[in-house]
Amino acid sequence: MSAQDEPSAKKAREETPTAPAEAAATRTDAPATAAAAADAPTTTPAVAGDPKPPAGGEEAEAESGKGKKRKIAAFLAYVGKGYQGFQRNPGAKTIEDELERAIVKAGGISQDNAGDFTKVQWTRAARTDKGVSAVGQCIALRMVLDPPGVLERINEALPEGFKFFGYKRVTGGFNAKTMCDRRRYEYVIPTLAFDPRRCLPRKEVEAEAALAAEAAEQGIDGAVADGAEPFVFDEAVRARVNKILGNYCGTHNFHNYTIRVDPNDASAMRYIISFECGEPFVIDGVEFVRTTVVGQSFMLHQIRKLIGTMIGVMRGYWTEEDQIFALKTKESCNTPMAPELGLFLCECIYHAYNNRYAESHEPLSLDDYSDAVDAFKTQHIYPHMSATEKSENTMETWVRMLPLRQIRNSYEWARKADGGRAFMSKADKKEAEKKERDGANKKRKERESEAGELKKEPEDKPKDIILEGGLKFTGTAKPKGGRGGRGGRGGGRGGGGGFTPGGPRGGGGPRGNQGRGGANQVKGGAERAADEFDPAELSD
Repeated sequence: MSAQDEPSAKKAREETPTAPAEAAATRTDAPATAAAAADAPTTTPAVAGDPKPPAGGEEAEAESGKGKKRKIAAFLAYVGKGYQGFQRNPGAKTIEDELERAIVKAGGISQDNAGDFTKVQWTRAARTDKGVSAVGQCIALRMVLDPPGVLERINEALPEGFKFFGYKRVTGGFNAKTMCDRRRYEYVIPTLAFDPRRCLPRKEVEAEAALAAEAAEQGIDGAVADGAEPFVFDEAVRARVNKILGNYCGTHNFHNYTIRVDPNDASAMRYIISFECGEPFVIDGVEFVRTTVVGQSFMLHQIRKLIGTMIGVMRGYWTEEDQIFALKTKESCNTPMAPELGLFLCECIYHAYNNRYAESHEPLSLDDYSDAVDAFKTQHIYPHMSATEKSENTMETWVRMLPLRQIRNSYEWARKADGGRAFMSKADKKEAEKKERDGANKKRKERESEAGELKKEPEDKPKDIILEGGLKFTGTAKPKGGRGGRGGRGGGRGGGGGFTPGGPRGGGGPRGNQGRGGANQVKGGAERAADEFDPAELSD
């Protein structure tokens, strides 16, 4: 331990001894010997990699009695039952809220900084979903470590089903999420989920029950021949499960194995390093198998959908081809999501960080707390899963209620829309996509051309109309004859006059005779009266 991590001699004499368990698991500020404490400087300089404290920061805190904050990474475990996920969410009961309350109560976070994660640089390695547990979660924050025993005080303040394993000093720029290379999850499955004679759909169960009742009335043994042999999760079944899980390994577009992610979104591309199924084991009379997946990162509900699809393939609801098709196509497939009960976070791995800061900082590894991790699994995780499965039949109920027809139809529609592109080579896929784009562009241009032609329909252009006397008129209306004058006694109306005031009004006809129409001045007006007469015949 370097001198830069040692407190002053006066402070060291006033502090109580560090608990053995904490001293072995953590790097603390307590000196190894009294002589080292006497030689330690009064003011502790910043650890390499820590950001420079702001003016009036740690020094001001020390003078005011609040204590110095150090950047640490802590490994912890919890049972997710009853919580709405790990990440803080206003109005919801979350794991982070529970952790912060305990750390504040233990004195690791001051009351002034409570409720604001930015003040303590709080980060998390993984955001577990609702009801999901963990035995290897990692958080990072700037925390007050004095007086010694903060780890024990935090654990005392935490409710049942929570455990802080230990903490280690890290660089000031450490981020628990972005510096995590990979995550390891486990999903524990009751072996009854793989038994084709168990967990049948509700209609089939009711039909079998009716047949059994009828056989009982007739005095016939209702035992089914194929039910004589119990289902055994043997090596052949395990090999089949591992083959299906192996299809997920590698880099794929997992947009069909999460929710609300567009297939063209870069975040849909994820890398799974390994996915394996272990040997069966028994807890409280219930047989389980453990599946372990390691990947760089996972999306919302991704692992549960991977497991749900695998169980469906094992039961014959879908095929491996369907499973692989959902990984390759950009069309939407309705993949089933297994219950949250069996899932928990096992470990957050920091290979790159440990290699980079091997000379200045202790490595971050859950191996340092392996015994405590195994004990937590045995005491909390597995009993919780077994008891819940027994009381609620979680897996059996989920399998029975699977919307089989809906899921099958989604695969059929996706295959039709895909048109075989999912399994094309890259060159053929590019060519097909180019043809689709060209066809779409052609149709778009045709629509635009049709719309343009409709807009270009010929319109009546204004024409210049020359009237008698040199008068000029511009317009589009067809000229009409004017109203004729009133005829004399016994006579009819006169003919049509001109289109404009330039057209004379027809004169009244003499008694008993038809009035003569006025002459049209423009084309389109009424024609002159057929019977010509002398203007002298006109009367007032």
